[in-house]
Amino acid sequence: MATNPFTLAALATTAVEGLELRGATDDGSTAEVEQVAAQTGEGVTVRIRVPRVPHVLERARAEAKALSAASAGVRERLPFVIPELLGSAPLGKTEIFVWTRLPGVPCSLEDIGAPGVAESVAESIAAIHDLPTSIVADAGLPHLSAPRVRQDVLTVFDRAVATRNVPTALLERWERAADSAELWQFTPTVTHGDLQAQALRRDGGSVCGIEGWHSLSVGDPARDLAWLLGSADFEAVDSAFARYAEQHPGDRLVRARAMLHAELDIARWLLFGVERNHQETIDDAVGMLGALVERVDDDDDAVRIEPTRVDTMDLSEVQELLEGNRSLGVARAAAVPAESEATEAAPSSPAPATEAETVALDTTASRDEEAADETGMTEATEPEDSERGS
Repeated sequence: MATNPFTLAALATTAVEGLELRGATDDGSTAEVEQVAAQTGEGVTVRIRVPRVPHVLERARAEAKALSAASAGVRERLPFVIPELLGSAPLGKTEIFVWTRLPGVPCSLEDIGAPGVAESVAESIAAIHDLPTSIVADAGLPHLSAPRVRQDVLTVFDRAVATRNVPTALLERWERAADSAELWQFTPTVTHGDLQAQALRRDGGSVCGIEGWHSLSVGDPARDLAWLLGSADFEAVDSAFARYAEQHPGDRLVRARAMLHAELDIARWLLFGVERNHQETIDDAVGMLGALVERVDDDDDAVRIEPTRVDTMDLSEVQELLEGNRSLGVARAAAVPAESEATEAAPSSPAPATEAETVALDTTASRDEEAADETGMTEATEPEDSERGS
């Protein structure tokens, strides 16, 4: 049962002393999180969030910690707005968080082809990557070196091999990429860590806000670009990578690593199913891998991970599933007005028109959603009636 927006607005005063709110309205609540928008007496719009499942609560706490590192100086360096935590307080088995609400409307993968959006997205991501890494270190957030990123890729690869569900052509493709010393010669940067279209808010053709900072870290910049490869608008994707290269030069193979990260997200989805012995998820992932290998088998060059473009690869769906924004039974409605949780991805630099295109992946899957008690947490259960953990 959903909590009345006015009830949540009243509860928000326990998190922010002296807070006076009016005009509370639902702001994209789901089975996993209650979200209400309201205005303060000063006319500032805030978003009140109450996680309803453990993994969303964990992410909310992580985002609060991450953004505590965003000083006024850091915020001034960004060409977009990021949320500011006004306060939080325990609420039964969960917590209530009061954030400033970002302007604009949620972005979608289809928006990348709109005038100016691809370039603005690229400039925004480059601005994140240009932040000093000291802000992450000072906050005690993760710092992944290039060798560590490579090792993480190898770990996913080895676990995927053990399932015996990954076609040989893909294993060869991924192994060659993992073994390429050149591919892993990059300088780690500040990364959002879980970027996808839903984390961005836009005003016309410009990105005006980014949220979902629970995975802020220093790591591979390609992870923040991979979701772009899900767009069917190849020209827009090329434009985005070209602008990124202009704004953040020096990482010649960032698009290649992004492709690898994106494809390995399917392997992660397979591993998720195997770990939980959930056959529907396993079959789903195997089908995606089969679609990918068909293209790889048809093109010897495709065995090498290199700056290529992807035919209609809806990677954001896989990444969303991996992050737990979806449960294991019925598909979520196409768009939630004010977003729920943002998830991850990463890409690399623009590809020449003569390069072979990599496979089209259908990552659509069905998942179940289950309501929670008003201020209680919904526990994740197994297979079809469960919520996905991250």
